[in-house]
Amino acid sequence: MKSISTPEKQVETLEEVIELMTEHLHALQRTGDYRAVFQHVYLLMTREMQLRLESGFFEDSIWMERVLVRFAHYYFSAVNAYEADISCAPAWKLAFQIAEEKQSFALQDALLGINAHINRDLPMVLHKILIEDHTWPNARLMLHRRRDHERINDVLGDLVDIVQDELAKHYARLLRWVDVLMGRNDETLSSFFMANCRTNVWYNVELLLDVSSETEFQNQQERIDEEAYRIGLQIADYSPFSKHRFIKNLAPFMRRYHWF
Repeated sequence: MKSISTPEKQVETLEEVIELMTEHLHALQRTGDYRAVFQHVYLLMTREMQLRLESGFFEDSIWMERVLVRFAHYYFSAVNAYEADISCAPAWKLAFQIAEEKQSFALQDALLGINAHINRDLPMVLHKILIEDHTWPNARLMLHRRRDHERINDVLGDLVDIVQDELAKHYARLLRWVDVLMGRNDETLSSFFMANCRTNVWYNVELLLDVSSETEFQNQQERIDEEAYRIGLQIADYSPFSKHRFIKNLAPFMRRYHWF
């Protein structure tokens, strides 16, 4: 696995984030690293967020850019930790290990990264910034922040078809037929976004904000880590293929020819 660890100096703007992500993607693609799949998806989403920021889509674009940049810091930190063989969040470790083993389908690699970053990292990022800004427990400010969070969900929902098309174009040409072959199910990219991103993240943010002690905060953080890891295990097992085990066993061959 080629190292793509980032320099100690952290990026400060969304434009810098996009530049660094682009460098990572090119490096990963050159070496055939399966982490390129999530990196491609993340870059696509971040570019769309930048367009929405410039168009005035969010109530507070300055605050939202802070969230997005800090969000990226968590991803870069996870990459650095894994490549340095030091502790990182279990959901990230699972995602990187699966990619390194090269026994997965492209959609699995995408979902494993999305799960770790959104279900694990995003509640932490939002909690930290809301505490820094003394937003909690001001109900009016919290309402504005939640509205912008929900706008993120709207962007993610808008991107589902585009993301699937990009995955099909670059990594899995037969992905467009996955619903036909496997039937529509809860593990599709669309339902993953809808079921987890819209409700679970903000719920966990509020639980983190409402703690009364450091011990309680650590317990909530561990619970979030465990939940994200459990979802990751489900994605890694990829239950839609349980009825088609012969297809799952062909994953390395199908990835080599960009079929799945």
